[in-house]
Amino acid sequence: MKILTRIIALLVLAVLVFLLLELPILWQQVYPLQYREFILEQAEENELDPNLVAAVIKVESNFQHDAVSRAEAMGLMQLRPATAREIADNLGHAVDEVFEDKLFDPEYNITLGTYYLAKMLRDFDGNEAKALAAYNAGPTKLRTWLEEDVWDGTWENREQIPYPETRNYLSKVKLAREKYIQLYKLD
Repeated sequence: MKILTRIIALLVLAVLVFLLLELPILWQQVYPLQYREFILEQAEENELDPNLVAAVIKVESNFQHDAVSRAEAMGLMQLRPATAREIADNLGHAVDEVFEDKLFDPEYNITLGTYYLAKMLRDFDGNEAKALAAYNAGPTKLRTWLEEDVWDGTWENREQIPYPETRNYLSKVKLAREKYIQLYKLD
């Protein structure tokens, strides 16, 4: 009888844990959404899916506005200073001695990051897998992989990407985007 009681208790506990994990409020802690209105505004401005923008921010910095990577990429959307300068020039923004500090400003970083993400999508004919790989590894590296038939540029064959970080990046962004669609419906 004690064994049966323990089994039933474990089953009830398992069901409760499962139900608890399905609560959106718990998943929203894992997939936070800050700067919602600005993400929506810049996604619209750059003709991007706001769920994709939120997913990129989640994977790049986990919404930490002061994040700095090993490669010295900065801010929410993890822009390298040279890339950010190029984007700022294209947008007609001043690039001065305090420019890098501005990369930690969430709105400015999202402005530059969404512009760059949209540019990668345009440069790679709207192919999201290619655009995200270029965003992560750089467009020059991506072009090399494509030209040398290392990777065919599809989601299905992303395991061909020679950089584990970039392979994982694509998978993480895809999962995060699905979660943002499910939790926030940013359309």
